[in-house]
Amino acid sequence: MLTFFPAPYPNEWWYSVLCRYHVRSGYRNYATTSHELYGKKPITHGRLFPGSSIHAVVSQHRLTLDETQLFTEHTLAPYYMRFFSAKKKQDIIDKLLQGKAAGITCIDLYGLDGKQGLRYCTKCYDQDMEHYGEPYWHREHQIPLMPLCPEHNVPLMKYEIPFSRLSEQYIPLSAITPEPAKDEPAEKWEPALTQMLTQLLMMPVSTGPTAGYNNLYIRLLEKEFGNDKVQDKPSLDSDKIKRAVRALYGEAIFQQYFPRLSSAILARICSWSLSSPERYALLAVLADMPAKELFGPPLSYQDPLLTQLIEYRKNGIVYQKEKLAHKIGVSPSQLDSLARKYDVTPFWKQCSRESKRQDCIRIMLTHEEKELVHKAAKASGDGQVAVFARTMLLEQAKVLLDNRGGDTKDGYE
Repeated sequence: MLTFFPAPYPNEWWYSVLCRYHVRSGYRNYATTSHELYGKKPITHGRLFPGSSIHAVVSQHRLTLDETQLFTEHTLAPYYMRFFSAKKKQDIIDKLLQGKAAGITCIDLYGLDGKQGLRYCTKCYDQDMEHYGEPYWHREHQIPLMPLCPEHNVPLMKYEIPFSRLSEQYIPLSAITPEPAKDEPAEKWEPALTQMLTQLLMMPVSTGPTAGYNNLYIRLLEKEFGNDKVQDKPSLDSDKIKRAVRALYGEAIFQQYFPRLSSAILARICSWSLSSPERYALLAVLADMPAKELFGPPLSYQDPLLTQLIEYRKNGIVYQKEKLAHKIGVSPSQLDSLARKYDVTPFWKQCSRESKRQDCIRIMLTHEEKELVHKAAKASGDGQVAVFARTMLLEQAKVLLDNRGGDTKDGYE
């Protein structure tokens, strides 16, 4: 039975509490402290996701600490469980309260610099010394993706050590000589990402994926990351998102979290099927949305193509169909699909020949051949590949028939 145990400071990481106990115990050997805390059975306590350490210490020594409160306010469990279903969250909490393993293994341990380690804010260090007489490890600083201190907006410092070694030793922050704060401007995305990650940690544990809808999907569509095709349900374009992620966050974050982003992975994100929080956080910042909106009531959505179409109708100008389609960024046939989908009465001039074009010729091309046609269409100044291909085909057909004395009538001139 322990004769004393330090009360956790605000947002103090559980590992930090154990480190402060080790200091107060006066033991020089880490193993002696572990034996006193846990008995003969060794227990892992240096994890980013909590294990059985809290239950072992509180129950064996009959401490008056609330285990649930320790899990929710002094570990990263709320952050890593944020995108779990309500049932899965409760199952995990129940296991932890019984001292059982939660079975959470897919935790990203590496920071933005690709290294593991304990992190701290030099300003928090000084502030804690003033308020409590000692510094401590803050749990929010330990989120590997966290770029800045949420309170002071300064870069976090790191004491490099593999997390696998933390159970072998107790390293209080008071044993670390703080390095000078980095005097460098923050990247433009760092404050927003810091705020997002902090919200994902601090929100009530019950806050999580919404049933039947995904606001992140809506916001990404509004930011024009949707597929250019006219579909009943718009889909996100993985290539557009990858380009935007690389442009905003840089190559290192892109390679760490999005190198194999595909339509299938985006579909899993939009259905809340992925559970790790990092990609949700990065995409939410890309979409300029806070965590409150991410899990808030369903957002309304209007297709940007429909918005453009309505604006052109308000202008009162009667465009040729192909010209209007080109302005909106769709093909003439997609313009028809767009009008049918949203029940918009055509307000453009139909091509006089259009009603005659009822037949089609399907041509199979290799990828290289298709790219060649696209490049040629672009070089010709005609953005509509189908129109360019038809024009070229008909021109070559007329040349061939003219050379052979054939008939070029029947509407092909």
